[in-house]
Amino acid sequence: MLLEADDVTMAFGSFRAVSGASLALDEGEIIGLIGPNGAGKSTFFNCLAGDMVPTGGRIVFAGADVTRASPEAHARAGIGRTFQVPTTFEDMTILENVMVGAFLRHPRRADAHEHARRIVEMTGLKDQAGQRARTLGTPGRKRLEIARVLATGPRLMLLDEALAGLTPAELQQAIALVRQIHATGVTLIIVEHIMEVIMTLTQRVLVFNQGHVIASGKPDAVVKETAVIEAYLGHGRRKRRP
Repeated sequence: MLLEADDVTMAFGSFRAVSGASLALDEGEIIGLIGPNGAGKSTFFNCLAGDMVPTGGRIVFAGADVTRASPEAHARAGIGRTFQVPTTFEDMTILENVMVGAFLRHPRRADAHEHARRIVEMTGLKDQAGQRARTLGTPGRKRLEIARVLATGPRLMLLDEALAGLTPAELQQAIALVRQIHATGVTLIIVEHIMEVIMTLTQRVLVFNQGHVIASGKPDAVVKETAVIEAYLGHGRRKRRP
Protein backbone atom coordinates (compact mmCIF):
# COMPACT_ATOMS: atom_id res chain seq x y z
CA MET A 1 0.00 0.00 0.00
CA LEU A 2 1.39 3.37 -1.02
CA LEU A 3 -1.09 5.74 0.63
CA GLU A 4 -3.56 5.26 3.45
CA ALA A 5 -5.91 8.02 4.58
CA ASP A 6 -7.93 6.97 7.59
CA ASP A 7 -11.02 8.83 8.83
CA VAL A 8 -9.81 12.20 7.53
CA THR A 9 -11.87 15.16 8.71
CA MET A 10 -11.47 18.83 7.83
CA ALA A 11 -13.59 21.25 9.84
CA PHE A 12 -13.86 25.01 9.53
CA GLY A 13 -15.47 25.94 12.81
CA SER A 14 -18.70 23.96 13.04
CA PHE A 15 -18.73 23.21 9.30
CA ARG A 16 -17.19 19.90 8.21
CA ALA A 17 -16.00 20.14 4.62
CA VAL A 18 -14.76 16.54 4.89
CA SER A 19 -16.16 14.13 7.45
CA GLY A 20 -14.43 10.81 8.10
CA ALA A 21 -13.15 10.11 4.57
CA SER A 22 -10.85 7.13 4.08
CA LEU A 23 -8.79 5.90 1.16
CA ALA A 24 -6.37 3.00 0.72
CA LEU A 25 -4.25 3.30 -2.42
CA ASP A 26 -1.99 0.61 -3.81
CA GLU A 27 1.11 1.50 -5.79
CA GLY A 28 0.31 1.64 -9.50
CA GLU A 29 -3.39 2.47 -9.16
CA ILE A 30 -5.29 5.32 -10.79
CA ILE A 31 -8.11 6.56 -8.58
CA GLY A 32 -10.67 9.27 -9.32
CA LEU A 33 -12.33 11.62 -6.85
CA ILE A 34 -15.67 12.91 -8.10
CA GLY A 35 -18.71 14.69 -6.74
CA PRO A 36 -20.80 17.82 -7.23
CA ASN A 37 -19.35 21.26 -6.50
CA GLY A 38 -18.81 21.76 -2.77
CA ALA A 39 -18.87 18.03 -2.07
CA GLY A 40 -15.53 18.03 -0.23
CA LYS A 41 -13.36 16.26 -2.77
CA SER A 42 -10.98 19.19 -3.32
CA THR A 43 -10.59 19.71 0.43
CA PHE A 44 -9.78 16.01 0.88
CA PHE A 45 -7.37 16.29 -2.05
CA ASN A 46 -5.66 19.28 -0.41
CA CYS A 47 -5.23 17.28 2.81
CA LEU A 48 -3.56 14.47 0.85
CA ALA A 49 -1.26 16.99 -0.85
CA GLY A 50 -0.21 18.67 2.40
CA ASP A 51 -1.78 22.02 1.56
CA MET A 52 -4.23 21.59 4.43
CA VAL A 53 -3.69 19.95 7.80
CA PRO A 54 -6.77 17.87 8.63
CA THR A 55 -8.49 18.46 11.95
CA GLY A 56 -8.92 14.73 12.40
CA GLY A 57 -7.70 11.42 11.03
CA ARG A 58 -4.35 10.19 9.77
CA ILE A 59 -2.53 10.08 6.43
CA VAL A 60 0.34 7.65 5.86
CA PHE A 61 2.48 7.65 2.70
CA ALA A 62 5.00 4.89 2.01
CA GLY A 63 4.93 3.92 5.69
CA ALA A 64 5.51 7.45 7.05
CA ASP A 65 2.93 9.60 8.79
CA VAL A 66 2.53 12.77 6.70
CA THR A 67 -0.69 14.04 8.30
CA ARG A 68 0.88 17.27 9.51
CA ALA A 69 3.84 17.42 7.14
CA SER A 70 4.42 20.54 5.01
CA PRO A 71 3.86 20.62 1.23
CA GLU A 72 7.65 20.69 0.84
CA ALA A 73 7.97 17.52 2.93
CA HIS A 74 5.27 15.90 0.80
CA ALA A 75 7.23 16.75 -2.35
CA ARG A 76 10.45 15.31 -0.93
CA ALA A 77 8.57 12.16 0.10
CA GLY A 78 7.38 11.70 -3.48
CA ILE A 79 3.94 13.35 -3.62
CA GLY A 80 3.44 15.90 -6.40
CA ARG A 81 0.33 17.88 -7.25
CA THR A 82 -1.05 20.16 -9.93
CA PHE A 83 -3.50 23.02 -9.37
CA GLN A 84 -6.82 23.83 -11.02
CA VAL A 85 -5.38 27.11 -12.26
CA PRO A 86 -1.85 26.50 -13.58
CA THR A 87 0.79 28.92 -12.38
CA THR A 88 4.04 29.55 -14.23
CA PHE A 89 7.14 31.68 -13.98
CA GLU A 90 6.01 33.85 -16.88
CA ASP A 91 9.36 35.33 -17.90
CA MET A 92 11.24 32.03 -17.68
CA THR A 93 11.32 29.57 -20.56
CA ILE A 94 9.31 26.35 -20.56
CA LEU A 95 12.53 24.41 -19.97
CA GLU A 96 13.54 26.66 -17.07
CA ASN A 97 10.09 26.24 -15.49
CA VAL A 98 10.49 22.46 -15.58
CA MET A 99 14.01 22.77 -14.16
CA VAL A 100 12.48 24.33 -11.05
CA GLY A 101 10.89 20.96 -10.34
CA ALA A 102 13.94 19.01 -11.41
CA PHE A 103 16.17 20.74 -8.84
CA LEU A 104 14.37 18.82 -6.08
CA ARG A 105 16.16 15.58 -7.04
CA HIS A 106 18.98 17.02 -9.17
CA PRO A 107 20.77 19.87 -7.33
CA ARG A 108 23.49 20.23 -9.99
CA ARG A 109 22.33 22.57 -12.76
CA ALA A 110 23.59 20.35 -15.57
CA ASP A 111 21.75 17.34 -14.17
CA ALA A 112 18.56 19.34 -13.62
CA HIS A 113 18.79 20.69 -17.17
CA GLU A 114 19.15 17.21 -18.68
CA HIS A 115 16.33 15.77 -16.58
CA ALA A 116 14.04 18.69 -17.43
CA ARG A 117 14.87 18.31 -21.13
CA ARG A 118 13.71 14.68 -21.06
CA ILE A 119 10.49 15.63 -19.25
CA VAL A 120 9.78 18.46 -21.70
CA GLU A 121 10.18 16.03 -24.60
CA MET A 122 7.96 13.42 -22.91
CA THR A 123 5.16 15.92 -22.28
CA GLY A 124 5.09 17.23 -25.84
CA LEU A 125 6.65 20.62 -25.13
CA LYS A 126 9.97 20.07 -26.90
CA ASP A 127 9.28 22.49 -29.77
CA GLN A 128 8.37 25.24 -27.28
CA ALA A 129 11.15 24.59 -24.76
CA GLY A 130 12.90 27.91 -25.44
CA GLN A 131 9.75 30.03 -25.40
CA ARG A 132 8.67 32.13 -22.42
CA ALA A 133 5.92 30.55 -20.36
CA ARG A 134 3.71 33.60 -20.91
CA THR A 135 3.31 32.61 -24.57
CA LEU A 136 1.43 29.42 -23.70
CA GLY A 137 -2.33 29.01 -23.99
CA THR A 138 -4.45 26.85 -21.67
CA PRO A 139 -3.43 23.43 -23.08
CA GLY A 140 0.26 24.33 -22.94
CA ARG A 141 0.01 25.71 -19.41
CA LYS A 142 -1.66 22.54 -18.20
CA ARG A 143 1.06 20.43 -19.81
CA LEU A 144 3.74 22.64 -18.28
CA GLU A 145 2.14 22.25 -14.84
CA ILE A 146 2.18 18.47 -15.26
CA ALA A 147 5.75 18.56 -16.57
CA ARG A 148 7.05 20.60 -13.65
CA VAL A 149 5.46 18.21 -11.14
CA LEU A 150 6.70 15.19 -13.06
CA ALA A 151 10.23 16.62 -12.93
CA THR A 152 10.19 16.31 -9.12
CA GLY A 153 10.22 12.53 -9.49
CA PRO A 154 6.93 11.74 -7.75
CA ARG A 155 5.76 8.28 -6.79
CA LEU A 156 2.24 9.72 -6.48
CA MET A 157 0.79 12.48 -8.65
CA LEU A 158 -2.35 14.34 -7.63
CA LEU A 159 -4.02 15.88 -10.68
CA ASP A 160 -6.51 18.63 -9.81
CA GLU A 161 -8.73 19.11 -12.89
CA ALA A 162 -5.60 19.03 -15.03
CA LEU A 163 -7.63 18.09 -18.11
CA ALA A 164 -10.43 20.64 -17.77
CA GLY A 165 -10.98 23.36 -20.37
CA LEU A 166 -9.56 21.41 -23.31
CA THR A 167 -11.07 20.80 -26.73
CA PRO A 168 -12.04 17.18 -27.56
CA ALA A 169 -8.81 16.69 -29.54
CA GLU A 170 -6.68 18.24 -26.77
CA LEU A 171 -8.47 16.09 -24.21
CA GLN A 172 -7.56 12.91 -26.05
CA GLN A 173 -3.92 14.02 -26.20
CA ALA A 174 -3.97 14.78 -22.46
CA ILE A 175 -5.49 11.38 -21.66
CA ALA A 176 -2.70 9.75 -23.69
CA LEU A 177 -0.13 11.75 -21.69
CA VAL A 178 -1.62 10.64 -18.36
CA ARG A 179 -1.50 7.03 -19.54
CA GLN A 180 2.13 7.50 -20.53
CA ILE A 181 2.97 8.90 -17.10
CA HIS A 182 1.19 5.98 -15.40
CA ALA A 183 3.15 3.54 -17.56
CA THR A 184 6.39 4.88 -16.05
CA GLY A 185 5.24 3.62 -12.64
CA VAL A 186 3.62 6.75 -11.21
CA THR A 187 0.48 6.24 -9.11
CA LEU A 188 -2.30 8.77 -9.74
CA ILE A 189 -5.23 10.40 -7.94
CA ILE A 190 -7.40 12.49 -10.24
CA VAL A 191 -10.01 15.09 -9.29
CA GLU A 192 -12.07 15.73 -12.39
CA HIS A 193 -15.56 16.78 -13.48
CA ILE A 194 -15.19 15.37 -16.99
CA MET A 195 -16.72 11.91 -16.75
CA GLU A 196 -14.98 10.77 -19.93
CA VAL A 197 -11.66 11.20 -18.12
CA ILE A 198 -12.88 9.28 -15.07
CA MET A 199 -14.42 6.45 -17.09
CA THR A 200 -11.42 6.20 -19.41
CA LEU A 201 -8.51 6.47 -17.00
CA THR A 202 -9.43 5.43 -13.49
CA GLN A 203 -9.56 1.94 -12.04
CA ARG A 204 -11.52 2.97 -8.97
CA VAL A 205 -13.60 5.97 -7.95
CA LEU A 206 -14.53 7.67 -4.67
CA VAL A 207 -17.69 9.77 -4.81
CA PHE A 208 -18.04 12.67 -2.37
CA ASN A 209 -21.22 14.45 -1.35
CA GLN A 210 -21.63 16.92 1.51
CA GLY A 211 -18.26 15.97 2.96
CA HIS A 212 -18.85 12.22 2.99
CA VAL A 213 -17.71 9.39 0.73
CA ILE A 214 -21.04 8.02 -0.48
CA ALA A 215 -19.73 5.42 -2.93
CA SER A 216 -16.52 3.63 -3.89
CA GLY A 217 -15.74 1.10 -6.58
CA LYS A 218 -15.21 0.59 -10.30
CA PRO A 219 -16.33 3.61 -12.35
CA ASP A 220 -18.92 1.81 -14.47
CA ALA A 221 -20.60 0.39 -11.36
CA VAL A 222 -20.40 3.51 -9.20
CA VAL A 223 -22.10 5.82 -11.70
CA LYS A 224 -25.17 3.55 -11.68
CA GLU A 225 -25.66 3.72 -7.91
CA THR A 226 -28.81 5.53 -6.79
CA ALA A 227 -26.97 7.66 -4.20
CA VAL A 228 -24.52 8.88 -6.84
CA ILE A 229 -27.23 9.71 -9.36
CA GLU A 230 -29.17 11.62 -6.72
CA ALA A 231 -26.06 13.53 -5.60
CA TYR A 232 -25.50 14.79 -9.14
CA LEU A 233 -29.07 15.14 -10.37
CA GLY A 234 -31.15 15.59 -7.23
CA HIS A 235 -33.97 13.40 -6.00
CA GLY A 236 -36.21 14.28 -8.92
CA ARG A 237 -39.75 15.52 -8.85
CA ARG A 238 -42.41 13.64 -7.03
CA LYS A 239 -45.25 12.41 -9.15
CA ARG A 240 -48.19 14.73 -9.11
CA ARG A 241 -51.45 13.43 -7.85
CA PRO A 242 -54.16 13.18 -10.50
